[in-house]
Amino acid sequence: MKQQPQRRRRRAPKREEVSTTHVRKGIFFLMILLGVVSFCAVAGMLVKLMLVDHDYYEAKAIRNQTRSTSVTASRGTIYDRNGNVLAASSSVENVFLDPLELSQNKVDVPALAKKLAAVLDLDAGWIEEQAADTSLRYKVIKRRQAQEVCDKVREIIAEDKIIGVHLEPDSQRYYPYHDVAAQIIGFTNTENVGSEGLEAYYNDELQGTAGAVITTKGNYETQMLYSYEKYYQASDGDSIHLTLDTTVQYYLQKQMQDAVDRYDVLNGAFGIVMNCKTGEIVAMCTLGSYDPNDYQEIYDEDLRTQIEELYTKAEKQPENSTARTEAFNAYNAAVRDARLKQWRNRCVSDGYEPGSTFKILTLAAALDSGAVTTADTFYCGGSEKIEGREQILNCWNHAGHGSETTAQALQKSCNIAFAHIGLRTGGGTLYDYCRAFGLMEQTGIDLPGEASGVFHTRERLANTASYGTSYLIATSFGQTIKPTPIQLVTAISAVVNGGYLLEPYVVSEIVDSEGNVVQQNARTVVRQVISEETSATMRQIIESVVTEGTAKNGSVVGYRIGGKTGTAEKTDQTDSNGQQTNDKIVSFVGIAPMDDPEYVVLIALDTPNPATGTYISGGVMAAPTVARVMEDILPYLGVEPDYSEVDMSRVTVRMPNLAGKTESEAAAILEEDHLNYKIIGDGDKIVSQIPAHGRELPGNSTVLLYTDDSMPTDEVEVPNLTGMTVAQASTTLSQLGLYLQAKGTDSNAWYVVVTKQDIDAGTKVPRGTMIAVTFTDTTALD
Repeated sequence: MKQQPQRRRRRAPKREEVSTTHVRKGIFFLMILLGVVSFCAVAGMLVKLMLVDHDYYEAKAIRNQTRSTSVTASRGTIYDRNGNVLAASSSVENVFLDPLELSQNKVDVPALAKKLAAVLDLDAGWIEEQAADTSLRYKVIKRRQAQEVCDKVREIIAEDKIIGVHLEPDSQRYYPYHDVAAQIIGFTNTENVGSEGLEAYYNDELQGTAGAVITTKGNYETQMLYSYEKYYQASDGDSIHLTLDTTVQYYLQKQMQDAVDRYDVLNGAFGIVMNCKTGEIVAMCTLGSYDPNDYQEIYDEDLRTQIEELYTKAEKQPENSTARTEAFNAYNAAVRDARLKQWRNRCVSDGYEPGSTFKILTLAAALDSGAVTTADTFYCGGSEKIEGREQILNCWNHAGHGSETTAQALQKSCNIAFAHIGLRTGGGTLYDYCRAFGLMEQTGIDLPGEASGVFHTRERLANTASYGTSYLIATSFGQTIKPTPIQLVTAISAVVNGGYLLEPYVVSEIVDSEGNVVQQNARTVVRQVISEETSATMRQIIESVVTEGTAKNGSVVGYRIGGKTGTAEKTDQTDSNGQQTNDKIVSFVGIAPMDDPEYVVLIALDTPNPATGTYISGGVMAAPTVARVMEDILPYLGVEPDYSEVDMSRVTVRMPNLAGKTESEAAAILEEDHLNYKIIGDGDKIVSQIPAHGRELPGNSTVLLYTDDSMPTDEVEVPNLTGMTVAQASTTLSQLGLYLQAKGTDSNAWYVVVTKQDIDAGTKVPRGTMIAVTFTDTTALD
């Protein structure tokens, strides 16, 4: 029997072996799971980095790997109507530190600070403080430095091989004409952003867009092996061309300042020259002014003294005391208010009581509505009790004007007559016309800070049963209302230009950096307020106010001038006791030429000082001031004079050179120049002359021609002519061998006297010198 092969019996695994196998499988599975999870996490992170946060990290990488240097845009230039530069930008540089670079390159900061302080006029200790802040890479220590200063900084950098001091290009605004039209132009702040005037109003157009230079950089700003540079060009700002004329502006400011000085005007003055045919502002001024090149300086000497006293008082207070804090708060407030005051353009921002200049609008409304005709008459007894008004109404002429026509009411500026003109017109109608004249709304002039003025409601003027007649009567002669100067000038322009209310403007066009006109302003008619016929009638009456009425001192030889005086009590001004002050604002609106009006000039003097002894009125103070402006600007603006033979005595001519001429030759030359002559000596030819060649003298004057050597060469002393009549002044100067050129009213009446002479009394001058003398009608009281 065969023996069966013995089967190998399988050995059962031990418990430990089973456990190990499971562990291995578990570890393997866990590794796979962890790998998958890790991969997903990494993949998720990559997705987040590369897709979700791509823009963020790209920008961060660019910031870390590039340096961006700003390229300043050139701010646009401001020109007047003739191309004169009123505001422009010059190339300058900012000096800045990179504190980290200074630290990494172990720069001797104290030594560097001393050198920079000497060049930049800074405190060395302060520079060291800026350099110590290594958390920042950009610390400006002096802005907008001129080329010569920056060259000295570069010498310091090169000499000491400094790494960490840099210069960057910038621009600085400058104003070549200083205080001329300062409130119109305004200024830019330390960031080169317009803060006042046109600089602020047209800031978006003027400032342009800054450019940049982008370059690569490595760690710690080191150069990279492969680098690039990209330049983004700056877009220069647009330039603006104004309707302002710098010469007219200069004349306006000069004559206003002369009036402020002569009459000791306490609260400054304001004035406007407007083209009444187009709405163009040719000049606009507020005194006192400032220089926009140094706009934070306080230019009013009295205010500056008061502020210095406040600072001294604050400094004397104990350290860290409440009194010291309050004192410095008062000082800072005074500084702020003084700056705001000199920056303020009163012509558009402030209302004022116009007084009798407003009568032009009242009469225009009355005539156009048919409430009054030129054939009507009025009676003024000096005072009158009018129904609906508690107080007796007094005219400025307490003796009364008697019977007067409509034209004479304006000529004599009669308050009582205008009270009745206002009542006949009616409060509702007068209000409607004043609204149409633009007195309840902004004019739309392209200047910042324009106000709407202050005016009564229609209900208050029209409903006399409830409110009485006081408001209507006061409004009719320009009291208790406050239009802005630009509103009044715009309205009066409408009265004389055919009846059309125009939108005033200062900017004629805006031009981009390539010379393309991007915006252009032109004559804009808002509405027609009165008819052409009423306008023509008003022109005749307004001219008669100068030729026959209270505005005689507004006349200008060779020109047909119209206008209206104004003397307004500041009814809202009270003293410390709550009583109304006697302060007045005197003004005159002049129009020329009256045959075809082109220019309207308003000047107002705020609170002339009674201590000067001059009677406070628009006719005595403001009218001659406007006349001097007209005398300066009309020939310049191309308005041709028309001189009569009588006028020639007031016209300046220049003495020709007659040396070597015979009498007949000299006579022919002098006749052309409207001059007479007297021969002295027995010679055949002229040897010398008085006045000397080139000297100015009035037409129709008699000159002295010497045919021998007897001409006197001594100088004479100019006398004090103040208060003299025309005849007295003429005789006094003639006896001294001096010539009188009369300005102002041409009346020879006893009440017309000298109020100004252009050469001071006591001055030594050669014989034949011309003395320009202003005569004023002292009876022009309104």
